Amino acid sequence: MAGGETREVNVKGWNGLWAIGWAADSKGLFVSRYPSSGTMLLYVNLEGRASVLWEQKLTGRYWTWGTPSPNGRYLALLGWSEDSNVWLLENF
Repeated sequence: MAGGETREVNVKGWNGLWAIGWAADSKGLFVSRYPSSGTMLLYVNLEGRASVLWEQKLTGRYWTWGTPSPNGRYLALLGWSEDSNVWLLENF
């Protein structure tokens, strides 16, 4: 913010918010939500209206964040994978 003024943005209808980052055009924020299972990335405009950009349902609580490219055309985000191996030993 060029003027350095503090501004409060209340995200309407959402809780469990975690990490924030500016959009490349400074007209909104990328905000991660920490639901009870998985993770979610929201775009929030400066009036506090949120829209879901990406959601990943996983067992357990995970986090994510979004980082835009300088030109605003791309968005890098953190995703998770769950891998498990099961072994059965017989006559051990």
